[in-house]
Amino acid sequence: MKIKLHPLFILLALYFVLTDRAVMFGGYVLAVIAHEVAHSRAAEWRGYSLGAVTLMPYGGVIAGGDNYDDKDGVIIALAAPVFNALCAVSVVALWWLVPASYSFTKDVCTANVALCVVNLLPVYPLDGYRAVVSLARKKSRAVAVMKAAGVAVGCVFVVLGILSVWYEFNPTISVFGCFLVYEAVFGAGGERALSAAANNKFCKNYLVGVGKRDVLLHKDVPLVRALTQVNRDNVTKFSIVDDAGKTLYSLDEADVGVMCEECELSSTVDEAYRRTFC
Repeated sequence: MKIKLHPLFILLALYFVLTDRAVMFGGYVLAVIAHEVAHSRAAEWRGYSLGAVTLMPYGGVIAGGDNYDDKDGVIIALAAPVFNALCAVSVVALWWLVPASYSFTKDVCTANVALCVVNLLPVYPLDGYRAVVSLARKKSRAVAVMKAAGVAVGCVFVVLGILSVWYEFNPTISVFGCFLVYEAVFGAGGERALSAAANNKFCKNYLVGVGKRDVLLHKDVPLVRALTQVNRDNVTKFSIVDDAGKTLYSLDEADVGVMCEECELSSTVDEAYRRTFC
């Protein structure tokens, strides 16, 4: 998994180092990485593929990840908070076994507990929101309610961040609150549509030249594997093969795009093909 650093994250890291809170910040970073890795591994287990993790001042953002069916959406959303909880429990168990470890693992435990609790809040766009939307029958109403909750909770975090000036100033609290408010107001909330990033792959710039690729895929691989083979630099043609490598049928990018819109990305290529075109 690739990990990228946002410039503002680097500035925040320097701030904590200069204020002698590097250990606390390190625990926070470890907890965030553990959180995003858990999302990624759960997605892979369910047949999806997520991209790089970008460390931001308020946490981590992982590329991709809105096109899940309801069951997978719950599993992938809750995998990260549950893993953070397990990390915190493991650290507490370590204190019993090695009491001397408390002084340099306390911040790791605190960060994992905080990430678990905060991300379980049913507010847009946190993991609790994604789990609730996956379970909700009236998804549009659920999104609207949790966006309003996102604005309210975000404002609370902004105020808490400002108040932290009087005890131990932590700018990440206010930054996180601003992030919640911004996402709740301007976020698309399109949990059931093909993501803009995915659609962008199908757009080609023929003025600079575009290559041609032939890709062989087994009929039983998840549909998301076909989507990850599409990129802006090439026009990709897919040959769908059986166990013996015999070509069963061919697909172009337009076919894959339609299949992605009509079927869950966890479906096999063959299931999606038959459901869409047969």
